[in-house]
Amino acid sequence: KHRKKTFATMMNSTAGEDGGFPPNPFRSDSSQPQQQQQQAPDFYSTQTGAQAPAFAQPPMQQQQQQPVAQQQQYAPAAPMVYATPAPAQYTNPPSVPQGTMDNANTGIANAPQSRWAACVSCFRMETYLAYFDVDTADIQDRLKGSVMYFYKPDKFRSEVIGACRTETLKGPDLYGPLWVTMTFVFFLAVSSNLSAYIRADNMTEFEYDISHMVHAWTVCFGFSFGVPAFWWLVTQCMGMQALMMVDWICLYGYSMVPYLPATILCLVPWHPWIWICLTIATAMSGLLVVRNVAAPLLGADSQNNKAGPVLLGILASHVIFLLVLKIAFYE
Repeated sequence: KHRKKTFATMMNSTAGEDGGFPPNPFRSDSSQPQQQQQQAPDFYSTQTGAQAPAFAQPPMQQQQQQPVAQQQQYAPAAPMVYATPAPAQYTNPPSVPQGTMDNANTGIANAPQSRWAACVSCFRMETYLAYFDVDTADIQDRLKGSVMYFYKPDKFRSEVIGACRTETLKGPDLYGPLWVTMTFVFFLAVSSNLSAYIRADNMTEFEYDISHMVHAWTVCFGFSFGVPAFWWLVTQCMGMQALMMVDWICLYGYSMVPYLPATILCLVPWHPWIWICLTIATAMSGLLVVRNVAAPLLGADSQNNKAGPVLLGILASHVIFLLVLKIAFYE
C-alpha cells in the first residue's frame, strides 16, 4: 500500500514538486509546448494571398480538397456541338440580264423532258377525262348546231362548242364525236345491206354482207379520227399552231351528223337519188370543217399563204370520202 501511494504521488506531482524523488520522466511540461507554439514563426501568414501547402494544413482539409481536385482533374469534357451549315443559295448575278445564253440553255435542257411528259400523258386515262365531261343537253345543242350553223364562219366552234372551257361553254369534247361515228358505222352498214336487198331481183337468194360492218368501221373511224390527226400534224409542221388535235377531231366528229339522215334516205333504190343525198351531206360536212378552221389558220399564217392549200386539201378529202361511200357501200 505504501508503494502504491508513493507512485501515485510521484505521477501527480508537477515540476518542482518531486518531493525528494528523482525527476519524473512521464510528466510532460505543459508550459513548454505552449511557448514553442507561440514562438513558432508563421511563414505563410506574412504572404498576402498565399495558401499553405497541403502538408501544412490539417488532415481533414487535405481529405476534403483531394476529391475536389480529382473531380476537376477527371471531369469529362463537354460534348462539342457542330452547327450544320445552311444550304447555299445560288442566284444569278444581278448584272446578267434575262434572255441570256444561260437561260436559253436551261430552256433547251427542259424541252426534251416536257415533250417526253406530253407523250407519256397520251397513254393515261386522266388526260381524256376532261373531254368526256359533257351531259345530254350539251350533246343535243352541238348536234343541232352542226346542222344549223354549218355555213357560218367560226359560229359552231366559238359559240356552240367554245374555243376554251368557260362557265357556259365546255370546250371541245370527244364523247360526241365517238358516239356519232359509232352510230354512223351502224347506219351505214345496215342501210347499205337494206339498199342491196331492195334492189335485188331475187330476194330469196339475197345474202347479208357482214363485211360491210368491218368496212364501215374502218372508213368512218379513219375519216373521223385519222384525217384530223393528219391535218393537225401538217399544220404543226407548217408553223400554223392555231388549233389543237382535239379541236380537229371534235369538228370532224360532229361533221358526220349530216350523213346520218343521208344514209337513211339512201334506202331508195335509185342511184341519182343516192348521189344527191351523199353529195348534200358531204357539202354540209365539208363546209362545217372549213368555215370553222379557216379563221384560225389564216390568222396564224397571214404572210406565208400556206393556209389556202390546207383548206383545199380538206375539201378534197371530203370528195374522196364521198366516192368511197358511194362505190363501196351503195354501188
